Amino acid sequence: MLTYGLKVAFLGMGTVFVALLILMFLIQVQSSFLAPKPKKKEETKIADNSNKEQPPAVGIVKSDDADEIAAVIAAAIAACGHQVVIKTITRISGTNGSAWAQRGRTEAMNMRKL
Repeated sequence: MLTYGLKVAFLGMGTVFVALLILMFLIQVQSSFLAPKPKKKEETKIADNSNKEQPPAVGIVKSDDADEIAAVIAAAIAACGHQVVIKTITRISGTNGSAWAQRGRTEAMNMRKL
């Protein structure tokens, strides 16, 4: 009876092992077909020259837009249902972090009691 159980266990583990090997092989074959092809040196030089002519980053705010930004921030806070008095709005440089960091700051601000 014990030998029958061992045979079934080895047969099951062997089947899983062979299936995983087949999957590994298929993934390697697909990655060779779907991998991006490296660019030629001439194309990279053209791409480097085009990057220098790009407009400035999107995060720059003109002084004309300051009133609009203040109105948008006030509307967003009002939409949350909190009664908050906004005294000043100051841009903090260097806050273009990851989405995780931004979410953490948002949660920290929401946890404050007003």
